[in-house]
Amino acid sequence: MNLHLYYAPGTCSFVPHVSLELIREAYGQEFNASLINLAKGEQMTPEYKLINAKGQVPVLAVDDAKLTQVVAIVNFLNETFPKANILPADPIEKAHALSMLAWMNNTVHPTFTRVFRPERFSTPESKDAVKSVAIEIYKTYLNDIEEICAKGQPFLCGQQLTPADIYAIAFMRWAGLAKIDPNTYPNYLKYAERLTEIPTVKNIMSKEGIVLHTFK
Repeated sequence: MNLHLYYAPGTCSFVPHVSLELIREAYGQEFNASLINLAKGEQMTPEYKLINAKGQVPVLAVDDAKLTQVVAIVNFLNETFPKANILPADPIEKAHALSMLAWMNNTVHPTFTRVFRPERFSTPESKDAVKSVAIEIYKTYLNDIEEICAKGQPFLCGQQLTPADIYAIAFMRWAGLAKIDPNTYPNYLKYAERLTEIPTVKNIMSKEGIVLHTFK
């Protein structure tokens, strides 16, 4: 099986990137990864539009098939490579992990898109207002994660690392980029710092050239 990930550093494609590394460690299954530079608009080129007509990352090419959307890619990888323990084996625990991942993907992430790209959702006159409201809503979601981390369990969904934990690292990074002080969420910050020391996660962060602490 040939696996090829199209990713952009620090985006949600970080989630399947870590999953693929877990698979490589568990199975010896190698994968290729191509960086798509969003700042340069490479996602909108005719060449990339042949890979994903929507001009988005991530895309996982599996032989001749192309998979999109974080939840779908992660679920495929988990079902295909179960020994990598991407998701819990217990059906209820797996459902909880997928529920958390879906919330992150369809609620938290789109809110931050309005912080980073408010012009997509506003007129020129209302752009600042859209961004301001989105930041305040995003903070409530960070607080939701803070409350989970305050419970003291090893990971967001219990005893096992899941894709939701990897997404949570991205959210903390994005918060700093939006000038949100991570120290406002001390339990979340401590948890994220611990996650970034996991060798698999640390390896992919190094490959993508990203760091946790982005607040200045």
